[in-house]
Amino acid sequence: MESSEHQDVIDNVSPSAISAICIRLAGGLESPLTTLFEKNADRPASPASITKLLTAVTALTVCHAKDISLAKELSVLPEDLVEGSGNNLRVDDRLSVRHALINLLLASSNVSANVIARSLGSILLSDRSIGPSALDAQSRFIDEMNSVAARLQMQSSRFLNAHGLAVKGQRSTARDLSLLVLECLRHSMICGVWDLEKYGIQINGPNPRRLIVRSVFIGSSRRALPDFSIPQFRGGKSGSLWPSVFNLAAVSTLENGNSIISVTLGSPTLTDRHQDYLLMLKVGNDEPSH
Repeated sequence: MESSEHQDVIDNVSPSAISAICIRLAGGLESPLTTLFEKNADRPASPASITKLLTAVTALTVCHAKDISLAKELSVLPEDLVEGSGNNLRVDDRLSVRHALINLLLASSNVSANVIARSLGSILLSDRSIGPSALDAQSRFIDEMNSVAARLQMQSSRFLNAHGLAVKGQRSTARDLSLLVLECLRHSMICGVWDLEKYGIQINGPNPRRLIVRSVFIGSSRRALPDFSIPQFRGGKSGSLWPSVFNLAAVSTLENGNSIISVTLGSPTLTDRHQDYLLMLKVGNDEPSH
């Protein structure tokens, strides 16, 4: 396809999302990035549960820095409980950091986000002479999230919680979130689970059980779209503010073997979010080979 023909494709792409970006990865993660499409890519918006990608990256960064095994068990405390997605844990449940992250990424568990933030925030504060409160520990972890975001050059982002529930002042942009997705590709633990439909995690404590956690993105999309499919999808994270804001950050493998990162924020319905994903995929697939 000639470049003028590809420009015609770009000109005819009109996602329903309020903001969007599509970036090509032509080689390895250190290769130059090429922006193929953008729409209001620097407009601030609520990232919703895409926030959990930063929670996961920050958790893995802390674990590496503090030599914390992903097998370390975390306990669920009453202050960790919160409504919303992935509400599948109980007080006094114990699960490994690895399984808490899987629950975070697949089931989009808000409780897992709080457990991770409080537990690792406490470790970050462990050199203090008095024990940190849960609020102090959460705040310390969220400070670390913002430090990681700054390192990733997410210049228009600010995070106030680890789960992504709407709060005034928490914001990001499609461009910033594309940089976050790029960072996720450097972490095998994230890439190994974020495209799965389900995974079994072990819960210990007073109510030991094997818990099958399912992808909230795939499940909600399939309920809304009986013929739902995600061609070339390698992984990512959805985020929703019901009933009218649906976000998706995704990595896809193109027909020519390259990859794209696509972020769409503010699609008005689940169906629109899926169509916006397919539009970003078309932008990538229709680009001339290099």
